Amino acid sequence: MTSGPQPGAPGQSGGGPQDATPGQPWAEGAQGATPGQQWAAASQGSAPQGAAPGSQPGGAPDGGSGSDWGSLPQAGAASPVPVHETRVTPRRVIQYIIDAILVGIIPGIVWWLVGDRGSGLMHAIGWLIAVVVAVLIMIWYWVLRPYGHGGQTFGMQWLGLRIISKDGDRANKMQLVIRWILLIIDTLFIGLVGLITILCSHYRQRVGDHAAKTLVVRAHWQMSQAEWAATGTAHAPVPDRMP
Repeated sequence: MTSGPQPGAPGQSGGGPQDATPGQPWAEGAQGATPGQQWAAASQGSAPQGAAPGSQPGGAPDGGSGSDWGSLPQAGAASPVPVHETRVTPRRVIQYIIDAILVGIIPGIVWWLVGDRGSGLMHAIGWLIAVVVAVLIMIWYWVLRPYGHGGQTFGMQWLGLRIISKDGDRANKMQLVIRWILLIIDTLFIGLVGLITILCSHYRQRVGDHAAKTLVVRAHWQMSQAEWAATGTAHAPVPDRMP
């Protein structure tokens, strides 16, 4: 008398995931797949062998979106940045005073030339020109300049500081925009709101840093390749262009 098909025999429908050894990480057919196929499987709900939970395939160097604007890191994620690298509060105070003076020079001159002249319609036009110039200067100074120069304003460059993402990566433009806009809150009461928030924060973050998920660290600090691998991030750090 012939015996029936054996469970798990090659080519038989009886074999399947239930015959897999305990702890087998892949569904049937995933083992032996190419890396691209493994990431495709990951997008359906499984994760590639050795990948850290929450890691995404093909991460982009500015936060995972593949664009300069990027996105914010996951909320609540622990930072791989050593806490002592963020203990730079006195330098940050001096740096902000320097930056506030520098960013206000050109708008101040424009306001003096056209913003506070004449009356009626001419005064309104001059005021509008001064506001537009001030906004453009601030966007360049607080967003575009740091993004293109290693996360540094001029004040940060002189005092050895730079802005990075809380996950250790380069800060993207969206994060820098959020930091800039929330200066409105941080500078309330002659900057006391921002200073008190920094002093009460584990990573010395002001309100804008908390919202943008950014840190200000010593300029020399850079995550090593081994540290990046330990975070489970799918890409290597992008060297920042330091002026």
